[in-house]
Amino acid sequence: PGSMETPTVDVSTITRKFLDVPYATQSPSQKLDIYLPPEGEGPFPTLIFVHGGAFIFGDKRDTQLLQALDGINRGYAVVSVEYRRAMEAKYPAGLFDVKAAIRFLRAHAAEYKLDPERFASCGDSAGGYYVVMAAATQNNPAFEDLSMGNPEQSSAVSAVVTWFGVFDMLKQRNDPPPQDSPMADPNMPNIDMLLYGAPSAQISGLMHFTNPLNFISKDFPPVYISHGTADVVVPVVQSQMLAEKVRSVLPPEKVEVDFLEGFNHGGFDLRWNEKEYVDRTFRFLDKHLK
Repeated sequence: PGSMETPTVDVSTITRKFLDVPYATQSPSQKLDIYLPPEGEGPFPTLIFVHGGAFIFGDKRDTQLLQALDGINRGYAVVSVEYRRAMEAKYPAGLFDVKAAIRFLRAHAAEYKLDPERFASCGDSAGGYYVVMAAATQNNPAFEDLSMGNPEQSSAVSAVVTWFGVFDMLKQRNDPPPQDSPMADPNMPNIDMLLYGAPSAQISGLMHFTNPLNFISKDFPPVYISHGTADVVVPVVQSQMLAEKVRSVLPPEKVEVDFLEGFNHGGFDLRWNEKEYVDRTFRFLDKHLK
């Protein structure tokens, strides 16, 4: 109560794991956890998870991981990436971190029993933004800091999953949140100032470069988009705009959209972790990675 912190997942019973592996050297935040299925020698298809938390909260081992972590029971390696949040570094630091983590994993795939040809990314809320933005700009050198390591490796993925993500940040800031939204809390930190260093409305030209909808092309990987229609944190219109954009450039078989009637944001609505909805995600991943 009174905190935005999320409980941590107990991973002590997972027998095959590598925790707090550094993928870059600029910050202690640049670490990831790798979880392997209990059996098999791989190489395993790999699901790379990026947590949410309004760009200022969250942790790679909190309960946001639960949906993705079920992948180890389905034959996937699961990687959870920590990144520099807005309290520490401004945009695009987090985006650069996600891409550096993917390059690191591809460079060290054999060491960790990962299949570098079968990488998928997934994220919720702010993490959903990062995985979509990373995929939308995966061949654009302006959106990647190769000095962070493994510059010869690609940060591309073969599929993307986004749960209740935010994409058009300028619209998100300009549309007033519902009164029952945590974003309407006067004690909520000023995300614009922390993430960008300025109010987004005053830097609308620069905000163009934060919006993945401006960069999605026919090279975008297959995508699964899921969002609740009653989300009071990130309105469902964010995922509706993403769905419209990807449908305009990708063939129908590469786009799956799942708007869940009456669902609120993850963390506030625990139904997201029910087996039925986890199964939907992995049916999509199986189709494109297996």
